[in-house]
Amino acid sequence: MPTTNTEMQWPQRGNRKTEFKTSHVGVVPTRPTEPLRFQQGIAVLGIVAILLSAITFSAISTSQQVQQFYTIEKTKRDTEKAHVTHMQQVKEIAKLLRSHSASQTLNRIDTSNATILIEQTDLVGEEQQSLQHFEVRISQDESNTIYTAKFLRYPSLLRLPTSNQQFSWDNQLTEWLFNRSIEHLSATYFPQSVAKQDCVDLPPASIFWIEGDCQLDNEDIAHSDENQPLMLLIVDGDLTLHADTQFHGLIVMLSTTSYTHTLHVSPEASIKGAYVSNHPLNASLDGSLTPSTTVLKNLQSHTTLAKIIPIPGSWYSNN
Repeated sequence: MPTTNTEMQWPQRGNRKTEFKTSHVGVVPTRPTEPLRFQQGIAVLGIVAILLSAITFSAISTSQQVQQFYTIEKTKRDTEKAHVTHMQQVKEIAKLLRSHSASQTLNRIDTSNATILIEQTDLVGEEQQSLQHFEVRISQDESNTIYTAKFLRYPSLLRLPTSNQQFSWDNQLTEWLFNRSIEHLSATYFPQSVAKQDCVDLPPASIFWIEGDCQLDNEDIAHSDENQPLMLLIVDGDLTLHADTQFHGLIVMLSTTSYTHTLHVSPEASIKGAYVSNHPLNASLDGSLTPSTTVLKNLQSHTTLAKIIPIPGSWYSNN
């Protein structure tokens, strides 16, 4: 056998060509290199294709997740916007309901972008107060939401003076009438009150909060009568009703000190309803005093004295 590493070529048969090489162990045919490279290329292309498929799938999946995220965020923002809009509408409705009926309120608000329903139920309180229960429902097709809230309207004059309090004094007076201590009672408790330092040129109103002395004549209260009575609160001041002054309603004289103030009712002047005080008064009563539960009830039920509060736990939305 040959012992040198020389290549030998054998005769060709057809187009087939086989290469051999010699070695010390004999003649060994060499392996073709082209098919191996082809297979390696195919394998690399397959791996690249798999990687590209994975990247494409990941990109599509990420794009879908991003789209879902933006869709969820938009829905969330739209829902929050609708919630804020409904809250504002409900607050506006509540303000109107404080002094208007349900039908009057619906005529005064914009219902172009929502459907608004107000249900009113008339109630009677423990002390025979006139109360109103309102259920407000706002629905909007665009956001597919329904917002519901309930309110209670009640008089700021919660209770009428008792027979013992009328034309007299009681140091627990404000707690009885308004459910407020005198330290926590102010003009802001009465939503439509007129607050002044005296009674000069009083405007037409139903509630007056006067801090100081008050000289009252008939021209100041000519707009009132038994059906439209007044509530006059005098804080740390004296009150004088001049001749021919006809007062219909409730006079509340409040003192935050130990000083004794004066109530003077001139001849030909009159009070129909009641006057009360939380402290003894120097009373000079030359006119007429006529207690009237009818006048006081008319005052209590007047919408200018009304207050409205949301009922806890009644605010909710359906979407």
